[in-house]
Amino acid sequence: MQIVIIPIGWHSSEFEDYTATIVSPLIQRLSKIFGDKARINSSSSLQSSSSSSLQSSSITTMPPTYLFDKARKQWISESLLDWLLESSEPDITTKVLAICDFDAYSDELNFVFGEAHLGGRVAAIYLPRLREEFYVRKSDNNNNNLFEQRVIKEAVHELGHTFGLRHCQINKCVMHFSNSLQDTDYKDDKFCERCNKILASIL
Repeated sequence: MQIVIIPIGWHSSEFEDYTATIVSPLIQRLSKIFGDKARINSSSSLQSSSSSSLQSSSITTMPPTYLFDKARKQWISESLLDWLLESSEPDITTKVLAICDFDAYSDELNFVFGEAHLGGRVAAIYLPRLREEFYVRKSDNNNNNLFEQRVIKEAVHELGHTFGLRHCQINKCVMHFSNSLQDTDYKDDKFCERCNKILASIL
């Protein structure tokens, strides 16, 4: 099993920051959580067993414009996941996690921090609302650490969905649904005992 992390919507000038502040700590944490059951690979391209490749190989790649809701000025998360699956064609041993530097919504929700195909192969997290600056709050080193933890929690949460885990009622479990950023900040970045047992039976 491998987890492939890909960037979407990033400018080339931000690549160094993307790698240092997001990918590196995320890979370290995912490696601890999923252990040797999953190989974490940060890449802008994906090779599957069918020899297909992810076409969105550039760090500046944006999804097709039809996935953007001009009236809301947000991307449509469900449609983006479908596009990601079609574009990357991951095999059954691969989970693709897109780290998207833009805002998105889903169904009747005004926004989402992330979304995944339940028991599927693709997931995405959306960064703007995880940053303090989005709420016109001052950013400092503590806030940078807070942002890092939020990214990790949302990534683990959405990857949990791809492994078939549903929302958990235990509010400290990483699989607990976040109605707000405060919920994300309160919960842990790991699975509760029950969810961990379910995951262990799947991996």
